[in-house]
Amino acid sequence: MKPRGDCELLQRDEPFQSVLDAACSGADWAWERLIEVIDATLRGYVRRQVGVDGDDLVNETWLHVARGIHGFSGGESEFRSWVFMIARHRIIDERRRRRRKPADAVDETILDRIAPVARSAEDAAIENLGNEELQAVLDQLSPAQREVVLLRFIAGFGITEIAEIVGRKPGAVQALQRRAFRRLKGILR
Repeated sequence: MKPRGDCELLQRDEPFQSVLDAACSGADWAWERLIEVIDATLRGYVRRQVGVDGDDLVNETWLHVARGIHGFSGGESEFRSWVFMIARHRIIDERRRRRRKPADAVDETILDRIAPVARSAEDAAIENLGNEELQAVLDQLSPAQREVVLLRFIAGFGITEIAEIVGRKPGAVQALQRRAFRRLKGILR
């Protein structure tokens, strides 16, 4: 599957470094552009990882990005990886919090009616598959397998980028992906 091409969108209007420099200096247009390019993919990834609390985690991720952007160095690809790495850490923290204090369950369809989230074309296609069915299939994967599948096919990252985000070696990520595919093949039969 071809990466989603979010980085290509950023280069059409402004070179990435110009947008990054402007964001570092507090330019609203630059922040809007960075968020516009990454946010839908980020929301899809976070929502599939944690469910209904995803919007809060995405907002926390952007807050951490804003706090740490002055220390960031790298290109577009590294920036996307860095944002998703921050999101992953927020997801891990949320899972720990939930284990300590379980939250009351809220029907996701109610939340969608109250505050619908802008969805990318990929998210819309996934929604057409059936949200509950897709989540049921993903829930049958191990957390590490699910994370690799989501980062690869929802967020569009390559193996090397995923390895950086999840803190594993590329070979380990490939092995997780292969095991996930075998598992998915068995489930979908």
